[in-house]
Amino acid sequence: MSHELPNVQHRPYREGRFSASLPYAPTGYLFTVPGNFPQDAPAHLNVTDQEMAAYWTYGQWEVRDLTPARRVWGTGRSRRTAVGLALQEIARKRRQEAREIAERRQAIGLEAVPPYAVEVTGSVTLLCTPEAIGVLARIFPGDDPAEDVYHGVDPEGGEPYAVHNSGRAVLQHTTAGVLHHRCGCDPEDAIRFENETDALKWAGRLTHYWRCTKRPA
Repeated sequence: MSHELPNVQHRPYREGRFSASLPYAPTGYLFTVPGNFPQDAPAHLNVTDQEMAAYWTYGQWEVRDLTPARRVWGTGRSRRTAVGLALQEIARKRRQEAREIAERRQAIGLEAVPPYAVEVTGSVTLLCTPEAIGVLARIFPGDDPAEDVYHGVDPEGGEPYAVHNSGRAVLQHTTAGVLHHRCGCDPEDAIRFENETDALKWAGRLTHYWRCTKRPA
């Protein structure tokens, strides 16, 4: 189990950032706790990034979240200590919630983690003309308001080119992905499913997908 803490970036704030009625000091530091922290928690339970404030008050550093609850997560004689304790408490709480969710799923006959996941691994828009097929880079308006200029990149040599007559070009959006099934992978950007029928139905929306061949050790 990994207990590595994220490398947070502190951003100073000044008077006026918070109303005097709120329990924050007039000056301090803001930082963000990533939604995928801790790394050993299941990816499908990732939450939104959590904004925090660290400030000196009543002879110590205090770390409090910016949610309406404004919970204090850690205190210490140094900012580093207070932030470290806050991160440890957040990790403990998120791991506990993950265990409770797994237990509730198992209590109703489900696996601890949804067994199917469709991960989108990449997407690209192809710029297709009678002469070539490239990767669309950007679109600019042309001299004629009715015509756009498509800028593409040759997929082999990487050379840029432009199509000034947009009527000659066809844009084709392609998306690729991977279907995971009890393979031990835990992709962050994936849609989870309880059964193969729903997973395959969603995967069918992709241009291409393949099944993960990895197996748990």
